[in-house]
Amino acid sequence: MSPGSPIKTGWSMRRKILTAVMVLACGSFVVIMVGLYSVLRDANKAVRDFGDALRQKQYQRAYSMTSSEFQASASFQTFANVHDGLVLRMGELKSIEVTESEVKERNGGWYGTAEANLNFSRGTSPFVFTLKKESGSWKIYNYREE
Repeated sequence: MSPGSPIKTGWSMRRKILTAVMVLACGSFVVIMVGLYSVLRDANKAVRDFGDALRQKQYQRAYSMTSSEFQASASFQTFANVHDGLVLRMGELKSIEVTESEVKERNGGWYGTAEANLNFSRGTSPFVFTLKKESGSWKIYNYREE
């Protein structure tokens, strides 16, 4: 290098812009993924809490974890009778294990689906839960034994 010749230091303007765009894109992706993970974690917790209430035979507490649409279609007495019948058939509910789940925003609201194994004293039965976020908390919208 000869004296007086310009010294190139740093990155070109194009490289700086591309780097800035990539940093913003990656940062946004991380923020979105953390948010979705949090929503999914809360939905899974709602299913586990519902299962714990059923396991403890606290049917009124479990029923309060269901959506308004669910409660409009099934009375508390019907709900309790169904679960008493399930206990007669399968034995005491020991635990609930969420095996797969997803959440989606659609029609202006959040909905989720969770597949879970309900472990009873006389066997295990797979269930599918549909959840709905209602007034800031996840509610059981529907569920069925597979």
